[in-house]
Amino acid sequence: MGKIYKNTFLIIFFTFILSFRLSGATQEDTTNKHELTIFVIPSHRDIDWQSPSSLSQTTTKSWISSKFVRHSYYIGHLFIELSSSLLDKPVVTSVRSVGNKEKLKLLYKEKIGMAIIGAPLKGRMESADELTSSIDFILKKGRSIAFITYSINEIAAKRIIEFIEGFSKSDTAGRAPCDIYGGGYWPRYKGEGAGCSAFGMVVMEVAGLKHDYPEWIHSVNIPADLVGGQYNNYIKVKNRTIKNTTEWNDGSGTANMDYFPFSIYDPTLIYKWIIKTRTNCETDTSATISGFQPAIITRDQGIIPGLYMDARNIQVPPDEPILKERDIFSIFAVPTTTQSRRHK
Repeated sequence: MGKIYKNTFLIIFFTFILSFRLSGATQEDTTNKHELTIFVIPSHRDIDWQSPSSLSQTTTKSWISSKFVRHSYYIGHLFIELSSSLLDKPVVTSVRSVGNKEKLKLLYKEKIGMAIIGAPLKGRMESADELTSSIDFILKKGRSIAFITYSINEIAAKRIIEFIEGFSKSDTAGRAPCDIYGGGYWPRYKGEGAGCSAFGMVVMEVAGLKHDYPEWIHSVNIPADLVGGQYNNYIKVKNRTIKNTTEWNDGSGTANMDYFPFSIYDPTLIYKWIIKTRTNCETDTSATISGFQPAIITRDQGIIPGLYMDARNIQVPPDEPILKERDIFSIFAVPTTTQSRRHK
């Protein structure tokens, strides 16, 4: 009988010790927890990048139909959430254009043509409240949204915070990079604005996370005769010309003279990649070698499908700067005086 009591006591004792250690580990984990989540919402309607003609027509259709649907994004949307013990509360934000009047003026008055996909527009940072409202409404209506969550280390979290602060901070003239929205910008370069996807990708980049998946990017060569306004000697591009152009330039001629190389991360492509990767991970265990695992976020309005990666072991070189000087030419990121002299 004494042996039974002794064994029972030992079991209880070691269970208590184990529970105490696990509890302590959990508390320590929570205190120093840092997570980055990338949310993606696909375009309201499918957009076809096969040619300038198909891109223009399908984008216009998506834009028109999105006007009648709340919390819809005609070209898709990407935003981030950073949860960290370094913050009083999570940061949920992205960048977006202020309105459509500017776009319509550039397209129909100045006739800049395909330059609209990279031209700078007035932008602003989005708030956590408006993005949270979008998530809830999208889930309530059964529309598509997905995510990737990364557990990151403290250094990565600090770098993200520093980047966001710099991107949204005004200079002595009252201007901030986030005041400029455009598909031709990369906000890792000093003073540049961003589109929503570029903003999210640079957040990942400064944290050392892989983001250059070819499946996430559209890369095309825009024919020079489809680019107008200040970006190409102020020529005016007719809509008819775009509609009749059924192919991108194949690389023939001289870059930035006969055609303009253009690349952009597409939230719709990222969304499809997440869903496909989830399926691969669930049906083929070898697919988890990439480091991703299927995950979900449960909210009152529904469930968001996504992926999770433990990236705490990824280290960023200590001397790696947050911001860099632009080293790749872009017609959208050079002074106007240079742009207007391109073909002279």
